[in-house]
Amino acid sequence: YPRPVIVRLSDFKTNEYANLLGGKHFETLEEDNPMLGFRGASRYTHENYREGFALECRGLKKAREEFGFDNIVIMVPFCRTIQEADRCLEEMKRNGLEKGRNGLQVY
Repeated sequence: YPRPVIVRLSDFKTNEYANLLGGKHFETLEEDNPMLGFRGASRYTHENYREGFALECRGLKKAREEFGFDNIVIMVPFCRTIQEADRCLEEMKRNGLEKGRNGLQVY
């Protein structure tokens, strides 16, 4: 501190989630190529993962606001389109992480 710390949001692929203990109960999608599928920014705004993303946002918000680590910069992985980025930023805002507020940067 106070140097910036970039925190990359979770980016598990469907097969990685499915292989976690109990994961097959939640990750029912099977993809031909999980490297290109349901991961990163597309997952954060999807109804099936919205609650999980909210928990991730809550943790980052707590670290920035309650613990005072306002040097945290958020990196959104695997964002494919501008529209996907906009949806992700909107979902983050709904969860208390608004780009620009209190100096929050999002890459």
